[in-house]
Amino acid sequence: MKQWKFIVPFTLIIILLISVQIKNPEIIGPFKGIIGDILNPVVFYGNKVVSFCNNVYDDYIALVDIKKKYEKAIVEKKTLYYKNLLLQERLSELERLKKLLNYKELYNLNTIACNVIGRDLNGFIKYLVIDRGKEDYVAKNDAIISYDGLVGKVIEVYKNSAKVITIINSNNNVSIMNFKTRTVGIMHGDGLGKLIVEYYMKTDNVTVGDILITSGLGKIYPKGIPVGTVEKVEVNPNSLFRKIWINSLVDFHKLENVLIVKLDKK
Repeated sequence: MKQWKFIVPFTLIIILLISVQIKNPEIIGPFKGIIGDILNPVVFYGNKVVSFCNNVYDDYIALVDIKKKYEKAIVEKKTLYYKNLLLQERLSELERLKKLLNYKELYNLNTIACNVIGRDLNGFIKYLVIDRGKEDYVAKNDAIISYDGLVGKVIEVYKNSAKVITIINSNNNVSIMNFKTRTVGIMHGDGLGKLIVEYYMKTDNVTVGDILITSGLGKIYPKGIPVGTVEKVEVNPNSLFRKIWINSLVDFHKLENVLIVKLDKK
């Protein structure tokens, strides 16, 4: 009785395999006859399963390879991006240096090129630090200019650096001149990051937009360096002078390269 428990299922499996063979003539295998009808479906579908597993594995390997190539491409893209930024920075620096060189040649000045390496960030910029000092023959009261205009003057000199007081500092007085009318005045910072001119004759026909330059008086700042443009004019009927507010031509927050002007102050 127990034997029938094994014979019946076995017989059903054989019948099933033969029926599969009959219904699917594409099934081929190494066996012939009745044995082939029984074993060929097993071999055929076994090969199908193995082939499917191989394809899945190959696809997985291909996806892993694609992922690695993608990650490598991302790294290369970022590398190229940063190299491009560095190249743009070098080109920008060369352009700034070219402007400084043109400025030097235009005014026929004896200058030393240097970089801004420090700023006073407490409110508006009252002081700068440059990377030239005593070893470069920098001296106190040397004028500092950029290709945009007047920056300030040296007030302290160290071995390889120097401290510069900017023109927007209220403690820095500069003799200026109206480029159009040639009238002079004394300019300094107003304590709020702006420039103001005092002792400017009321009789002068100064207007908004006029360009102001250094007058050359005092032998600190060379004559003719652009300073700024007139923003506002104030007239006091009880005074002989006008007050003038100026927009500086220099953006002190973006200064990177400047020139130290060496004048013969004898």
